[in-house]
Amino acid sequence: MAAQNKGCISLIRADRVLTHIGHTGPVSFTQLVRDLELPKSSLLNLLDVMVECGLLFKNANRQYQLGIKLYELGCLSLHRRSLFEVTKRPMQELVMQSGLICHLGTLEDRHAIYIDKVESPKSTPTDKSWVGKELSLHSTGLGKALLAWRPEEEIRRYVDRLELVTYTPRTITERSALLEELALTRQRGWAIDAEESAPQAVCLSMPVFDLAGRVNYAVSLSANPSVYTRETIPTYLRMLESCSTAISRGLGWSGPMPVVNV
Repeated sequence: MAAQNKGCISLIRADRVLTHIGHTGPVSFTQLVRDLELPKSSLLNLLDVMVECGLLFKNANRQYQLGIKLYELGCLSLHRRSLFEVTKRPMQELVMQSGLICHLGTLEDRHAIYIDKVESPKSTPTDKSWVGKELSLHSTGLGKALLAWRPEEEIRRYVDRLELVTYTPRTITERSALLEELALTRQRGWAIDAEESAPQAVCLSMPVFDLAGRVNYAVSLSANPSVYTRETIPTYLRMLESCSTAISRGLGWSGPMPVVNV
């Protein structure tokens, strides 16, 4: 029992060391002793074992840094998890909180496409959306979210290739106006389809970031215009933000998420 307790303490200390170095960067032994307030002898033994296991290494300045083994294990974990293992729970939680329909989309050639859909027991079932449905990039929230966080040159290439079909009187059909809308989308941290793709259909959407910070996916919440009012939109945006952040973290993104402005 005593040996087990000792092992647990060592694991807890190792976790503290890794977390501390992960946040602060390379540190010396003296600094670790001071920052973590651990006994010198036991900390030194622990660090030696962690270096031997590849969890840490010493640089030329004799400072401790995170070892490449942590990166390798993290990548293995991400590769062995399917996308839907990461997305399903945050989407289900979003649906239960909001009572609305949630979609997950990705970019495919000149369209967005639904790759998952979760409906709430509180929402009215709809056959207007389904997994595999293609969406216009210029008139949908998902499409705008998938485009807005790409490099400017790439955005312009996409916009130049799009056929800006008119679906409703609100549809954006001028390329300059679409570029402005995408810039505004990125600035405020979220996209909206305000009855631009179909009458009586409003969609809020946010980007999902992968390990490298690329936006290959986006999540959205769909409702009719009476649901999304000036008073309720901030609440739904907070719910959507929590979902997109959870999925991004699950895919390995540790950088900053977009600041959401209403």
